[in-house]
Amino acid sequence: MVTGDQAAGRQCILEQAQQLFLAHGYHGVSIRDIVQACGLSNAALYYHFGNKQNLFVEVIRGFVASVARQVQEAGAGSGSSRERLASMAEAFTQFSWQSRSELQTLLRDLTGCEGEEIQQLIAEVTGQILSPFATVLEEGITAGEVQPVDAQRVSVLLMGMVNSVAARRMHGPVPEPLTEDVYLVISTLFEGIGT
Repeated sequence: MVTGDQAAGRQCILEQAQQLFLAHGYHGVSIRDIVQACGLSNAALYYHFGNKQNLFVEVIRGFVASVARQVQEAGAGSGSSRERLASMAEAFTQFSWQSRSELQTLLRDLTGCEGEEIQQLIAEVTGQILSPFATVLEEGITAGEVQPVDAQRVSVLLMGMVNSVAARRMHGPVPEPLTEDVYLVISTLFEGIGT
């Protein structure tokens, strides 16, 4: 059974690891750096996570869960599927743009890790981000607002467009407001660009 002190120690390790991994990258942080920031021993990290890579995986899962929560919250409530998707796309783009260096660090280091577990993690976190979009699309299909489509595949296409909007903003000032770019993405998704 995990005591309150052990749970607090585990949480401290997760929080400090996230801050350190985001600031210095996976390879720039040692187990000692993390546990010293918590006033714990190396044994505490091994007890809770087994090794540094397992801890890194948990940090990524937590980071992605917070992104998915923000996206879900943006699409919660009333409104058409189109309005909800626009809110979700804007929330995701805003997060990606504001957290670009952290995301780049995590993704760079994640792709540098090896093992089947890492490949499974990449699929898991991708699915976690896509899931809220697919859910809203499926609700739109059920409500007759969206034609029957493969919601998962359309979510992948939508994320590609949304990521492009975020990437465009990472490379310098953009004259159009974010809301306008998101509106263009959603309009293109719903109406296409044909005459």
